[in-house]
Amino acid sequence: QQEKEDLQGKLKLREHLSQTAGKSEATPAPSKNIDLEMKQLQCKLKNSNSEITKQLTTIKSLKKQVLEKEERIQELQAKISRLERDINMKRHLIEDLRSRLKTSQENEKTSNETLESLERKVKALAEDCSNKKTSIDSLKQRLNVATEEKSQYEQMYHKAKEELEKKNLKLTSLESKMIETECAMTELETTASQQLCGLAKQSGHVLESVQKKLLLTNDKVEEFMTFVK
Repeated sequence: QQEKEDLQGKLKLREHLSQTAGKSEATPAPSKNIDLEMKQLQCKLKNSNSEITKQLTTIKSLKKQVLEKEERIQELQAKISRLERDINMKRHLIEDLRSRLKTSQENEKTSNETLESLERKVKALAEDCSNKKTSIDSLKQRLNVATEEKSQYEQMYHKAKEELEKKNLKLTSLESKMIETECAMTELETTASQQLCGLAKQSGHVLESVQKKLLLTNDKVEEFMTFVK
């Protein structure tokens, strides 16, 4: 633009000089060199105008690119702001996760200790259960033996009960027979007494025979009592 202004000033000066020379009679006509220089200056002016047009087009393009770049920069700045917010959130999240991880590790340590304690208790309970199972098996064997002995004793009890019932029946029968024998003996004694009273006056032979019968009866009674005993 400065070059353009300089060229325009030079052209105006040349035109003024040419006009001044045309009006003055004492001044000679413009020379060929002045025309040539004016043409050169016009060419330079055209070239400068075309160059200015190109430069303006380039400036507009650059302005457009600058606007696009500014928009892109704004987008990138907004994106950077979002990324910074995301990074801050992720930092907070990481710190939270670290604290949670630390807490989880502590809880895991406590859980492992509790688990080891529970495993020891389970092992002790398993050994205790094994011992109790052995004791239960031994008790089952003893119970089976006791059950067999019980069944044997029950059989013996039933047999003894049956024998006792039979002996009770025999004893009852013997008691009834003993009662009958005592009644008979009482009757014999009564009869003997009556006979003795009635036959007191009879001869000694009859008395002796009665005494012999009585002795025989007494012997039989004694034998029967002995048999009953």
